[in-house]
Amino acid sequence: MNIGILALQGAVSEHKISVQNTGMNVIEVKNPIDLQNISGLIMPGGESTTLRKLLKHSKLWEAIIESDLPIMGTCAGAILIGKSQDETFGKMNIQIDRNYYGRQKESFEKEISVVNNRKFKGVFIRAPAITSINAETKPIAWADEDIVGCIEGKNMALTFHPELTDDLTFHKIWLEGLK
Repeated sequence: MNIGILALQGAVSEHKISVQNTGMNVIEVKNPIDLQNISGLIMPGGESTTLRKLLKHSKLWEAIIESDLPIMGTCAGAILIGKSQDETFGKMNIQIDRNYYGRQKESFEKEISVVNNRKFKGVFIRAPAITSINAETKPIAWADEDIVGCIEGKNMALTFHPELTDDLTFHKIWLEGLK
């Protein structure tokens, strides 16, 4: 299976290593043609406004809107696949609040709870928050009472950076859902 990683900005190489460590092939996505031979797309973190501009400049914005590719969005990627006050893809029916936890200097690491009573070291960098979900959305990760990860259909939104750890839990959960 080929997994695409949006390679315009953000933790591209870290996601690439994580996906390769699950045994999957990686295609770096930089233009619409790169979407043709992939089974899913990872949208890494970065800066959502800049990422939006790069997506539009590369013609990927429209291609992704028209696509039904499963997407895993982390941090800025989660902002873009959810719904917020900014223009997004709206692939998941979740409300997301950009920069909820503050500026870069308020970034933090925190143990989060994952489905099946697992624990995970969450890395939150200028992180957004999932402020509401609908009935079709399944929460899969929490920081205290806050939902920090969820799945809707074959899409996953995470407000933290799983690629900055050696733990492949969330990559595996998403990839398993593609089969």
